[in-house]
Amino acid sequence: MGILSSAVLIALGVFLTVANAEYTGTDCNPTDSNSSCSADPALGTEHTWLFNSTLDSKLWDMQTGSIDYTSEGADFSIKTENASTLLVSNFYIFFGVMEAHVKMAKGAGIISSVILQSDDLDEIDWEWVGYNTSGVQSDFFGKGNTTTSDRGGNHAVSNADTEFHNYTSYWDKDRLEWWIDGDLVRTVNYSEPLTVYGKNYPQTPCQVKVSNWPVGIKGQSVGNLEWGGGYVNWTDVPFTMTVSKIRVQDFHSGKEYKYTGHTGSYESIEVIRYVQSNNGTSSPRFWKSLLMIVLSSGNSTAQAEITKKPAKTLSQKWNDLSEGAHIGVYVGAAVVGALAVGALTWFCIKQRRNGRLQRALDDGSYNAELSTLEQTKLRWRQSELGRRDYQPVQN
Repeated sequence: MGILSSAVLIALGVFLTVANAEYTGTDCNPTDSNSSCSADPALGTEHTWLFNSTLDSKLWDMQTGSIDYTSEGADFSIKTENASTLLVSNFYIFFGVMEAHVKMAKGAGIISSVILQSDDLDEIDWEWVGYNTSGVQSDFFGKGNTTTSDRGGNHAVSNADTEFHNYTSYWDKDRLEWWIDGDLVRTVNYSEPLTVYGKNYPQTPCQVKVSNWPVGIKGQSVGNLEWGGGYVNWTDVPFTMTVSKIRVQDFHSGKEYKYTGHTGSYESIEVIRYVQSNNGTSSPRFWKSLLMIVLSSGNSTAQAEITKKPAKTLSQKWNDLSEGAHIGVYVGAAVVGALAVGALTWFCIKQRRNGRLQRALDDGSYNAELSTLEQTKLRWRQSELGRRDYQPVQN
C-alpha cells in the first residue's frame, strides 16, 4: 500500500473497516460509555494447534464459510462469487505471541489475513494481497482508528502461495514485533509518533482471527481495487489459503479479562483468576494491571479444554489394570469358558439321548405295524381259502 497516495490510503483504511466488517467488527465495545460487556475468556497458557484435523469447537468458531482439512493443513477456500471464510478463537490473550504457518491465496482482489483483534478494535495484522505472491503486509490499529493509513509495512516473502512460511507477531506492553521465518522484519514501540505515543497502540485482550475474503468486488473504491490488484476473476475459483498450524502464547494466566472503565488502556484490564478458598467455595481475586503478574496457572477454561485427557481406548484401560486384576480376568474368563463347554456338552448328551429314545420308539412302532400287517394278510388268506368258489391258480 506504500505506492498509494495519502488521500487514497485514508479512504482505503476507512473502507476496509466496512468491507471486512465480518472480522473487524465487535459485538460489544467496552470503550462505549453505554456498554456493559462481559469478561473475555482467557487462554492463560501456550498451545500449538495443528490444522490437519478438525479443530475443537469449544476453542474455535468457524463463523463464515467452512474448512477443508487435508494432510497439509486447513484450506480456507472461496468457492463461489462473493463468498468468504472466517475462523475466530473463543479465547483471548492479553499480550503474547501468535505464530501462523500459512500459504496465501493467489488471485487478484483476494485478501488472506491472520490477525489479533480486541473487543475495542485494537488490531495486529498479517495480510496477503492475492496478486502479489512475493510479499506480505504488516499493520496495526488502535481502537479502530482509521483516520490515517500510514501504519502499514511491506515485506518480501518468496513463493508465499506455494510454500509455508512462519509469520509471527510478538506483542507486549512496550513493543510490537513482526517476524518471518525467524527473522525480525519490523518493530513498533509503544511510545512513538506512529502510535500517537501509545494512543493507537494495541493494548487490550485479543482474539485470533483467520480469514480469506474478496476486496475486488463491484461497488468498491478505486483505492481498494488498486490495493487488492483489481476485480476478482470468479472463473478462477476456488481461491485457497492454507494454514498448517498456529501457536498462541498468552503472557497472562487467569480465567478471564475484564475491562474496568472505558479508556481501553492496558492498566484498566483486570486479570480474573478463581482460587479455592478455605471454605471450599470459589472466590475471585483481581490483578488490576499488567504489572501485577499472576504466577500460577489460573483456571482458564481454554486451558482446561486443552489439557483434558482424551477418553482411553480398551487397550489403554487394560494396560492400566494391575497384574492381580489381569489374573482375575483370566481366571474369570477360564471359568466362563469351562461353564460354556460344560453346558454345550450336557446339551449334546441330552440331544443324543433324546435321539436314541425316539429311534427306539420309532422302531417299536414300525415292528408293531409289520406284525399287524402280517396278521391281516393271514386272516385274508384264511377267509379266501374258506370260500367254496375259490380255485387255486394252476401252474
